[in-house]
Amino acid sequence: MSTAVAVSRCAGAAQFAAILALVHEAFGRLTPPSGALNETLDDVAARFKAGPVLIAEADGAFVGSLYCAPKGGGLYLTRMAVRPDRQKQGIGRALLMAAEAEARALGAQKLTLRVRVNLPENRSYFERAGFRVTGQGQDPGRPPYEAMERRLATPAS
Repeated sequence: MSTAVAVSRCAGAAQFAAILALVHEAFGRLTPPSGALNETLDDVAARFKAGPVLIAEADGAFVGSLYCAPKGGGLYLTRMAVRPDRQKQGIGRALLMAAEAEARALGAQKLTLRVRVNLPENRSYFERAGFRVTGQGQDPGRPPYEAMERRLATPAS
C-alpha cells in the first residue's frame, strides 16, 4: 500500500526531539540492539550540521527520517527510519528519492550506506532500490556491515 508522502529538509532544533523519538522507535526492534538507541539530541544536532536531515510526513503525521552527509564524492545515508506501523507504504522510497535529489544538488555521483550483515532484509530492500554491495567492514564493538552504493545516472544532454 502506498500513501501520499511529503519529504522536506528538517528545519532545525524544534524537530530534533521528534526525529530522535522516531529513530528510537524504528531501531528499537533490532537484534542485537542498534547503537541508534544510545543517540541523544546532541547526536541529532551533529548530524544536522553534517548534512541534510530529511523528514517525511503522511496524512499530517511525522512518519520517517533520513540523515545524509557528503562523503567520498557521494551522499552517505544513515539511520533511515520509518514508523513501524507505516512501513511498506512508500515512505522509505520517498526518502530515497529525496536523498537522490539532494545528492544531485550537491554534485554527488552516488548514494552510499551501510547495512548490518545480520539484517539481510535491509540489504534486500536496498538492492531492490538499486544499491549494490561494494565492500564489508566492522567498527570496534559493533556488528559487521556491508557497504552499499547506488551510482546516480547522469542526465541526458
